[in-house]
Order: sequence, then structure tokens, then C-alpha cells
Amino acid sequence: MFTILNSESLWIGTDMKRFNQLRDVLEREGISYRHKVKNRMGQWAGTGTMRGRTGSAGMPESAACEYEILVYKKDWEKAKRLTGIE
Repeated sequence: MFTILNSESLWIGTDMKRFNQLRDVLEREGISYRHKVKNRMGQWAGTGTMRGRTGSAGMPESAACEYEILVYKKDWEKAKRLTGIE
């Protein structure tokens, strides 16, 4: 089970294509991972969401979601090497 104590963030970004490529590599290599998806425009900012207060003008649709991939600490170095993340 993934917890804060035994996992490490491998990658954080807004590119869904890259996110899926990294997940494919981890699955192919048998490395366990967990992912998180955060809608940045849906975050509450005091009195409403960011999108409700400021709109989405000027923000590309592809940047609305932030993706994070976590792996076990023991697999972090191997996962970095296999995925080409530096």
C-alpha cells in the first residue's frame, strides 16, 4: 500500500501524453505506481473556485489538469532510469 512514508513522486506535469507514456513504461517493467489527477481550475480559493472567480481565459485547456505519478521509494531510482526522467 502506498503511503507518504514509502512512496516518492516520480513525475508531476500537465502533459497527458507524457503521463500515459510514463505509465506504459512502468506497467511494462512491472513497477508498481499510483497516480493522482488534480483539476487546477476546480480548486477552491476562498469564495469559490479559481475558474469561477477568474475564468479560464488565457489558460490552455491542456494545462487545466495536473498529473502526478508516485512509485515506491525502493523502485524510484530504477523508475527514473527506465523512464528517462532526470
